[in-house]
Amino acid sequence: MLHISRDECVNTETATRKEWIDVNGLGGYSSSTIINCHTRKYHGLLVAALTEPKGRFVLLSKLETSVLANDREFLLSSNKYPGVYHPTGHQFVDSFDQGLYPATTYRIGDALIRKSFLMIHGKNTVLVCYELLEGNVKPALRLRPLLAYRDIHTLTRENMFLRPKSYPERNGRKIQPYEGMPPLYMGTNRTSEFFPGPKWVYNIEYLMERTRGFDYQEDLFCPGMFETVLEKGKPVIFAASVEPLGNLEHQRRKEIARREAEFAACKDRSKPEQWLKYFSGQFLIRNGSGFASVIAGYHWFGEWGRDTMISLPGLTFHAGRRAFGEEVLAAYAGLTRDGLLPNYLDQNSDHLAYNSVDASLWFFWAVQEYLKTRGSKKFIMDKVYPALRDIVAAHLDGRVPLCGLDPDGLLWAGNEHTQLTWMDAQAYGRPVTPRHGAAVEINALWYNALGCFLELAETEDDVLAGRAREAADRLRAHFTTRFWNDRDNCLCDVVNEHGQDRRIRPNQIFALSLPHTMLDFHHMRAVIGVVQAHLLTPYGLRTLSPRDPAYSPFYKGDADSRDSAYHQGMVWPWLAGHFGQALLRQAEDRAGTKAFLRKYFKPILREFPDDFCISAVPELYTGNPPHAPKGAVAQAWSMAEAIRLNKLLKEK
Repeated sequence: MLHISRDECVNTETATRKEWIDVNGLGGYSSSTIINCHTRKYHGLLVAALTEPKGRFVLLSKLETSVLANDREFLLSSNKYPGVYHPTGHQFVDSFDQGLYPATTYRIGDALIRKSFLMIHGKNTVLVCYELLEGNVKPALRLRPLLAYRDIHTLTRENMFLRPKSYPERNGRKIQPYEGMPPLYMGTNRTSEFFPGPKWVYNIEYLMERTRGFDYQEDLFCPGMFETVLEKGKPVIFAASVEPLGNLEHQRRKEIARREAEFAACKDRSKPEQWLKYFSGQFLIRNGSGFASVIAGYHWFGEWGRDTMISLPGLTFHAGRRAFGEEVLAAYAGLTRDGLLPNYLDQNSDHLAYNSVDASLWFFWAVQEYLKTRGSKKFIMDKVYPALRDIVAAHLDGRVPLCGLDPDGLLWAGNEHTQLTWMDAQAYGRPVTPRHGAAVEINALWYNALGCFLELAETEDDVLAGRAREAADRLRAHFTTRFWNDRDNCLCDVVNEHGQDRRIRPNQIFALSLPHTMLDFHHMRAVIGVVQAHLLTPYGLRTLSPRDPAYSPFYKGDADSRDSAYHQGMVWPWLAGHFGQALLRQAEDRAGTKAFLRKYFKPILREFPDDFCISAVPELYTGNPPHAPKGAVAQAWSMAEAIRLNKLLKEK
């Protein structure tokens, strides 16, 4: 799918900006740069999603590799230490390829060695396969595992608590470095010899963490070295797992066959779009409770209700994964409470955070998209409708915490100390974009939810349906009057006790894009014009107009500095889907509009970024050209909305 040449690989400046990720469907993953030089504390060859202790942990950080031929040892690894890269194995990299799995190829004289990485679906197991593709030598292959054994958000240092002893296993070793953590099983498919040599490797540096203002140096533990012979036609598979190792060749063949079948199921005439669908599957997981869910982004995001509902249509219903999407809808339907869905499912505990006003409203949209793709209405009525009814009733009854309806039917939420919408960043201890009151997209979502409920309402809910219809009519009658910004000829962002917040933001686009809208054609055209003039980029929509004094085009520095810019001008790719839908809704020349969108959004519809994660669309881009990718390297709703927009552009 993607080939990166030697010229890019041997340059550490460019190579360390290109990352790959491979996942296991549990929330765990394997990830590094294309030269396997870690730049993040989140990088690791086996990052496991554990149930005891609960959370994600970097167990096997690295596998230091060398080959011994003609009495000379060639070190294929690359690490950053203070002031130096050592070893400099990137000088031997011939190319990097990302297809069904990532692979790095090394050239040493006439020998060509391919190293590929494969996470086993449904298991916390990684396979690293070495193949001698060319050359008449039979070099010795030496593998030195470096263990971190810590939570993904922390770093480790040499300590007295680590237990260095490892124990023999069939063709491998078992080690349990810390009490309360699972053991790590390591071994090879071919006869190998293990040489115990416990030692610490000090001060490995992660440059991206330094850039992000976090601690960036770590000590890793090496229990010893595996040595075997590498022969042409006889691949060596090294495995690391939290459970005893089985037949490694069989596991690898089975996993590759599974991926081939999954790729074939992502049917599309366009290869770039087929790959986009295939890679979008990396966000679909079963968590430790067996709960079908969505990882919001890699590397540090967990399961978020809002992100799940926005992402679900593109990741499942529009990508040929209907059954999984149904599971997610049914699972979340069982989590409603006081008219809300949980915004956050803590991966380190069983805590559910009900701290967003819009997750439950996006739930209705996910149902609408499901039905739009010929989903089963019977499934919705049996498994999901009771939750939809309860959400509407809770809002109409005034039972939703920190929410209420005003006399004009507007839905108000929060106060000056809360952040309940998707623009929820906080910096220096306070909200960056206070949006308490009646936010424009919250009211657009509420009206759409009422419309969806009324379409589904059963006879026994006639009384509730009547109240819902009255609420929708009241909101529609006052929405434009309350939200229209005469100065800029568009919708304002928030209405509250201070009046109208007239900052030009993308949230107004949802008043056009959702299935049920309150705007007439004239107002739609006006909103589209302003959004195009101020917010539109080839990578999505800016979160604030560049003319605004608070506009920030840069995303750098420590956490507070980055969070201060998060929704103050950064470009979010997921907004492209709703912009595209809104533009098509009021377009007179639909064919021409589709051609424009297809060409304009090409960087996120049919391509992956040159830097960052080479098989994903990232969380955001900087506001000014050349729009550098930032934030999480792979974001669920970014890829989901790219898939959905591609689908929209193909519809007749």
